[in-house]
Amino acid sequence: MASHKNETTGLILALAFISVGGWLLHFRIHPILTDATGMRVARNFIPFAVGLAGMLVTPVLLWFPRTMIIGYLLNGIGAVIGTVLMTYFSVAMFRHPVTVAGIFTGTLLGDVLIAFSKLFIGQRILLTYHPSGMGRMFTVGWWTRHFIYICAAFTLGHFIWR
Repeated sequence: MASHKNETTGLILALAFISVGGWLLHFRIHPILTDATGMRVARNFIPFAVGLAGMLVTPVLLWFPRTMIIGYLLNGIGAVIGTVLMTYFSVAMFRHPVTVAGIFTGTLLGDVLIAFSKLFIGQRILLTYHPSGMGRMFTVGWWTRHFIYICAAFTLGHFIWR
């Protein structure tokens, strides 16, 4: 039991530290206060709040067996939606010509990889609580399907409400 708790604690701490690093990076890109024509304007509340939730709420939910599934789902959905949105903005704002250096330095690839790594750490935390898995739910295929659904919904919304 001690080994299980130590592994779970280490994984939750890893997730929390990655969340803090991602939130600080996100906060640098989307500051809560910005200057607009010489005035300080409060904006970007959604990235700020989602980052705080990922940093503070999700690790606490993952710590307790009764709330672990809620934390797992919040972590996974946040990672999937973050991956879709950051990929969209990277493609929309990409400067041509397409080069390997441009992909690494001119996109949010690093941020996408941070968000995506949270999904895999969350999967490992789930397996510490449920070593045999949970059947067909919460597998890599399950997350892949939901990733495709969210991409399709976002793409459809982009083309309908341009």
